[in-house]
Amino acid sequence: MGLIRRRLPNGQDVTQVDAAEAALLYREIFVEESYRRPGGARPTPGVIFDIGANIGLASMFFKSRYPAAFIVAAEPGPDTYRALEENFARHVPDGLARNVAITAADGHARFGYYPKAPAESGLYTEQDLETALARKLLIEGGVPVRDAEHLATSRHQLSYVECETMTFSRLLRDSGAERADLVKIDVEKAEADVIAGIADDDWAKIDELVVEVHDIDGRLGDIEALLRQRGFDVTDTQERRLADTDLHLTFAVRAV
Repeated sequence: MGLIRRRLPNGQDVTQVDAAEAALLYREIFVEESYRRPGGARPTPGVIFDIGANIGLASMFFKSRYPAAFIVAAEPGPDTYRALEENFARHVPDGLARNVAITAADGHARFGYYPKAPAESGLYTEQDLETALARKLLIEGGVPVRDAEHLATSRHQLSYVECETMTFSRLLRDSGAERADLVKIDVEKAEADVIAGIADDDWAKIDELVVEVHDIDGRLGDIEALLRQRGFDVTDTQERRLADTDLHLTFAVRAV
């Protein structure tokens, strides 16, 4: 799929896969600051990991807020990674981008890819459910039912690619970083796998996490309990428009 190069409202030129999706992500990340933890400030992060980076807008946001930070991004999607590489070269030139899925084990896996909705791609795609959720959100946003049906269906044409997988601990080691001040995880239902791939000895190197959690079969409670056991204070948030969905953002900060 061909990439698109356009200018964001903040004046930054960015390579995109889908313009509508990039506009939505820009609003969520730069305008609403969805990955910004509510509450008091933390020390400025020097090392940031962006797991499930898509085209790199979160990495760009973090770089704009913390210019001295070393940012490591992981993205398995084929087109999204090509865009991520270009955006890193332009806006995060001292960072590291890897074309991998971060999960519970090193190896390879089948990755479900939506070329017209790449941010919804993942290791655990459920085409019918994801199409239905898109239809629901479009209708609630004022799109006529017939148009919402067409848009949701056309944007969720699924294909599969093979991708490399590695654990977070291996990514940490390969990056050369000795710590992870902030870890952002947004991996479309694979968040528990990412967390399972953090070795016991590496938990002490992590200061803060922000995790998109799909609350399937009690996963939200399980992940938050694990994070508390690992020494973090945990806060759960949910966007108003997602109140009837299983999507949550969990912020975990190491207790002091």
